Amino acid sequence: MSLCIVGLLIVLFGGQTIINRAYDQSADKQSSSLEKKNSSQRAATRKQDPNDIDHAPLYKIGQYYNSAKYGRIKLTGISTKRNVVYTRNQLITTINWAKICTNTPKTAAQRINSASDYNLDKVSNPYTYLKVQYTVQNNFSNAVTFGGVRQLTIGNGSILNGTDELVIDDGQSEQLLPHTKRVFTIHVLIDKFTDRAHPQKVHLYFGSSKGTVTLRKVAAGFDCLLPITYDRAADDSV
Repeated sequence: MSLCIVGLLIVLFGGQTIINRAYDQSADKQSSSLEKKNSSQRAATRKQDPNDIDHAPLYKIGQYYNSAKYGRIKLTGISTKRNVVYTRNQLITTINWAKICTNTPKTAAQRINSASDYNLDKVSNPYTYLKVQYTVQNNFSNAVTFGGVRQLTIGNGSILNGTDELVIDDGQSEQLLPHTKRVFTIHVLIDKFTDRAHPQKVHLYFGSSKGTVTLRKVAAGFDCLLPITYDRAADDSV
């Protein structure tokens, strides 16, 4: 093959390579542009739903967010009585709010995480739970061990003890140092099979509190009745 022919082939194939490279680069740009457009459209779709707040906590009935650990969590009901104060001797307990939420785990890991919180092997999808936040202020000059929730009744008369595996009270038997304030949360799995549990009221019974050193009762227990609404129009933000 003559040098002229070889040179011509190099020019031809080299030119084709340049054309192919330019085509590939153009295709990459188009693909990137399309992906950006689709991403923008997805973001716009999310923004069009005012109930998708994309984070916790939930404040209004109907709001929801997607938890990487648990799944899709939605606020369905909320207490109409909030920041209710109970003073027993030098111990002040404020029931800040109560919420009814549903959770829909989307993956096997999320179902496992949800079940493990309540010491269960599994939970159905979706499930409903109660969440209560309360604040305790110890005005004593000595440390106090808070009694925590002793029992609760939910709507239809279902009764759960504070030691039940479906009840998680992180303030139960917690020690409060003198002149300190702490915030605690109660989680209760009220329906592990559906998202249709709508208790109209929640009745909480708190146990008495004791001196951490003396183990003597320093503050009596109390009970709190919380009506629950599922009406968005009647819901004021927490």
